[in-house]
Amino acid sequence: MIELLSYLKDQRDDYDLLVVVNYDYIEYPAFQKLNIPYTVLAKNPSHKDPKLFFQFYNICKEFRPDIIHAWGSMQAFYSIPAAFVKRIPLVNSQTTNVPPIIHKFSFSNLINQINFLFSTLILANSWAGIQAYNSPAKKSYVIYNGINPVRFISLPSKESIKEKYGINTPYTVIMVASFTQNKDYDRFYKIAEYITSIRNDITFIGAGGPGKDDSEYRRIKNLAKKKPKILFPGRIDDVEALVNVCDIGILFSPHGEGISNSILEYMALSKPVIANDAGGTKELVRHNENGYLVTNESVEEIAAMITKLIDNQGQRMAFGERGKEIIDESFSLEKMGQAFEDVYQRL
Repeated sequence: MIELLSYLKDQRDDYDLLVVVNYDYIEYPAFQKLNIPYTVLAKNPSHKDPKLFFQFYNICKEFRPDIIHAWGSMQAFYSIPAAFVKRIPLVNSQTTNVPPIIHKFSFSNLINQINFLFSTLILANSWAGIQAYNSPAKKSYVIYNGINPVRFISLPSKESIKEKYGINTPYTVIMVASFTQNKDYDRFYKIAEYITSIRNDITFIGAGGPGKDDSEYRRIKNLAKKKPKILFPGRIDDVEALVNVCDIGILFSPHGEGISNSILEYMALSKPVIANDAGGTKELVRHNENGYLVTNESVEEIAAMITKLIDNQGQRMAFGERGKEIIDESFSLEKMGQAFEDVYQRL
């Protein structure tokens, strides 16, 4: 969403933008730098607070938008009365992930079905997302995430970043992901432990903060406490710079993703990728072309993939270059922005 906002702001003066957020907390400094006006629905809202419908309705009554673009299932839900009464087209971008199972009679699926009914258009960032949510085919469309190349210009020196994070080996393998139930940091740790026990020239770093429950983060971090070549720095604000010093990007999410921003970052910085053969990742990573897609391979088998790439610079560079080409071909900010503009103009 932030990449789209940056595109719309830079392109022209045709757009009058207002961002509405649920909570009085924004994780991304990049959004603040855009200086786009935003308003907060409530300080500490409950998802079941009916006042949120009225608050959003009143915002629309005052702002008089031509289009409402909702990012998230509850956000789309809050938008329905305003969209219906004011006859404002509702673009629904809630299908940005690929849940393994959606229970037919669950509360979340009930919300999904109501949202789909009232949405003018449903936008996913992967075909896997459309399939997982089973959204109405006539309303559903895919726009792949785009990534802004400006983010990778004038990065700090590799030496300074290595010093900052305590990396003192010639090679580094990274996994960028929050510590949530959808990310398999156990697998990452076991592979790191195995490889660092047989060679001392590779550092493994897991970059990401805890989710709402920080127990998983603390557990994994505690396992690596006495292992100087396995690092977990927590939430960081210089992801691009850290990925830039690494040699391989990994993402273990066995249930799949939509289109992973972490993988986009790896590829934009010409890093080979190792990730699960699931969800939208298959639309981004091409096996044996810009990395490896894995399923149930053992720790030893994945470790062999990593060490093979580390020891074969030519293969590593070829995978990385192909990944960068795929970004330029299909996942550029320009391509994404133009696709969203086409949708807005059509509506």
